[in-house]
Amino acid sequence: MIHFVRRFAPPPVFKLFLFMGIVWAAIAGPLSSVLILKSLGATSQQIGAFSAICAVISMVFQPMWGFISDKIGSPRRVLCACLGASAVFFGSVLLTRNIYVAAGLFFLDTMFRCCVIPLMDSHTLFEVKAIPGLQYNYIRMAASLFYGVASLVYSGIIGAQGAMAVVPISVGIAVVAVLWGVFVAKGASEAGKDQVGVQRARPSLKKDAAFLLRNGRFIGFLIFVSVWALATMPLYTFIIDYVTAVGGNPGHVPLIHALRCVGELPFHVLVGFAGRRMDSRKLMFIGMCFWLAHMVGLFFANTFFWLAAANFLASPGFILGFTGRLRYLSELAPESVRSTSITLMGACEMGLGAIAGNLIAGFVSGTYGTQALTLISIAALCVSMATLLFVLGPSRSSQSA
Repeated sequence: MIHFVRRFAPPPVFKLFLFMGIVWAAIAGPLSSVLILKSLGATSQQIGAFSAICAVISMVFQPMWGFISDKIGSPRRVLCACLGASAVFFGSVLLTRNIYVAAGLFFLDTMFRCCVIPLMDSHTLFEVKAIPGLQYNYIRMAASLFYGVASLVYSGIIGAQGAMAVVPISVGIAVVAVLWGVFVAKGASEAGKDQVGVQRARPSLKKDAAFLLRNGRFIGFLIFVSVWALATMPLYTFIIDYVTAVGGNPGHVPLIHALRCVGELPFHVLVGFAGRRMDSRKLMFIGMCFWLAHMVGLFFANTFFWLAAANFLASPGFILGFTGRLRYLSELAPESVRSTSITLMGACEMGLGAIAGNLIAGFVSGTYGTQALTLISIAALCVSMATLLFVLGPSRSSQSA
């Protein structure tokens, strides 16, 4: 059977596109853990503490999985192993109704799931370099498409049957993603062919990793993305509070995620077509402007319609900002430690954005309301924009151009 699948496997680009999409669909369920805890009676303060602990776990384990990925030369293999372990612990939540046991299982899930998306991006970047003419954003479009469809389906399921009903579906999708990743999705960058032009200098791995930690521009970039995450991550975590404030129900949360994914699709195409030669800092700044408009919209939103419209503005902000960050990072860090550098970026985003941000957001949202939380996010975003304009220097390729 496996020989049959490999023999008649689809073209590399389609395999990669489908792998990206199924992986993102698989994590849509675990990202609903806040809704599950809410359904079990968790308060905003408890959600803030839970999110902060998950962020600490991610900070510790993300770089570890990234380093292991660079060590063995295959982000795909580590991704599949971690996604499989994540599915086991997330699925085990069905066996309990105790909020603390559920939170403990989510912590174990986070230990493995935290690296899935960064390693998926790392694998994709290697494939983009290995396949002539392929653009990263065209493959990343699968994430918006599949995650959006999964969120739309989960919206109806949660509204009708409750948040716990997404668990078995999510586990099933994760199994499909792991099987596809193990038996079908091996890419051109892992084939060991010289003509693809992908060289992974494993012997210099420790040296290159040490270079990252001594590079002042890399450290400055990590601080920059951390402050940016402080502005944006709490808004994602506590979107349920915004929905509740305008009279919505938990099923509206994944509906908003689906709408945001719809808004991301055209910008994937735009960035892939028109933004290929655009400076990475310019991409990030434009993305931050959209984030600012999103936050202003959140502040004034008083109905679900306007809340959804404000979240729609976050779509181009996320795509432009993430593409700019990843492009800047790729130009700054050695290729041999690509997975390590991406997971380090994610860990630092978690550090300030999820730990400090969610702890602050849980207190502010529960005590003063969502408008106060939005004002704090706007202030943090303005600091991040100033850092980009006046502190963060051009990427290496920009300097040599």
